[in-house]
Amino acid sequence: MQRLLSVESLRSYVSSYGDLFRCHRRSNEKKVFQYLSGLFHDGKHNIERMNERVFDSHYGALQHFISDSPWDHRLVLSAVAQDISKLFADSSDPVGLLIDESGHRKRGSHSVGVSRQYLGSIGKVDNGQVGVFAALSQGANVGMVDARLFLPKEWSNNKSRCAKAGIPLEEQIYRTKPELALEMISHMGDQIHYDWVGGDSIYGNSPTLRKGLQRLGRRFVMDVSEKQEVFLVDPMPYIPSSSGKGRKKSSWVSDHKSIKVKDLVQNLKQEDWTIYTVRKGTKGPIQRACYITDVYIWSAKRVTTSEVERLRLIISRNLDGSQLKYSLTNDHELQGKSQLSDQQLLYRQMQRYWVERGFQNLKDAIGMTEYQVRGWRAWYHHITLTIMALHYMLEQKIKAKNEIPLLSCHDIKLFFALTLQRKSQDPAKVWQLIETRHQQRQADLDRYNLK
Repeated sequence: MQRLLSVESLRSYVSSYGDLFRCHRRSNEKKVFQYLSGLFHDGKHNIERMNERVFDSHYGALQHFISDSPWDHRLVLSAVAQDISKLFADSSDPVGLLIDESGHRKRGSHSVGVSRQYLGSIGKVDNGQVGVFAALSQGANVGMVDARLFLPKEWSNNKSRCAKAGIPLEEQIYRTKPELALEMISHMGDQIHYDWVGGDSIYGNSPTLRKGLQRLGRRFVMDVSEKQEVFLVDPMPYIPSSSGKGRKKSSWVSDHKSIKVKDLVQNLKQEDWTIYTVRKGTKGPIQRACYITDVYIWSAKRVTTSEVERLRLIISRNLDGSQLKYSLTNDHELQGKSQLSDQQLLYRQMQRYWVERGFQNLKDAIGMTEYQVRGWRAWYHHITLTIMALHYMLEQKIKAKNEIPLLSCHDIKLFFALTLQRKSQDPAKVWQLIETRHQQRQADLDRYNLK
């Protein structure tokens, strides 16, 4: 394992992407290595704390690299995405492209995209930023492949605020989270391989995203809320005939009634459920009871259209009846693609568990949310480098799967925290770092007192 997981392997990893960071004929490989080293060191993961630990680093140089250097994060993310796809190509197990969001709690009002909004990480509305992420997932292995910062309307409607944060003109428009997801999927095109698109109810509830994926010929298995209304038969909307004089009718109607998916469950009998094993758990196999049926979606509120979505509804629950999950799939509507079995569909529904573990590794082991930058470019640069760090960890885990099958991201973090060269172990120089902290703290106090 030593020949795989080593400081030299990290340097080699950085070197493989070196040309993508080159600016004006100047190599930035050293700064990439230093930043990734800072993410793998113990302690806080903002630039000030990185600079105290990372050997031969300089605060101003790292700050410029993240906030101002013009390297293109999209080129880096595309290369990482393709390499993750290649990592998964050696296995016949299905690969999902899973869409999820991550909220970052932030103070103040100057950081790009910050506002009072729902943050899933704390389960409530608070001041923070939200990013929409795409991840490739195969079994327990997860790698992030793209990200988009969500801009609330209070930002997109304020052009001067956008300009001050360095947001490019073409990005200063409001897009919903499902629209950002579809943008990422369209941008990736056929550069990477995946078998289906997954997402939570924010994305599954979106007709725009569902129909967009249908047009792209992509199979999806996405969660919906318990209030999602479906028809159990084709609603066959029609425009009633007009009688006599007066304005001709133009609104579509249906003679059938829709039902909320949570109410549909109440009508199911015990024999309607089938039990499947989803995956192996630490305490034995994890099993779920599953029910799948054809449904139709047409909203009577959108009376200007007769378009009906013909989908399949996946309902699953724990064997004790708890933790109900509802998902929609276009499985049987894709031309030229064989229909999946109920167990295969259930597997895809439950795969979102692993992307949540991926976010946990990004936050706990790599410090994705601990940045202290404000601008658009800096946010994307920091997120891109944390995605690279997670990719490196994934690569090492897959390479070592036979030799060290239980190797985790936290193991890799511990290895580097104990082996990476530190800036200083001389007590006198450490005290110099502490004195610098005190000077910065005093400057903040003085600035506050002036205000």
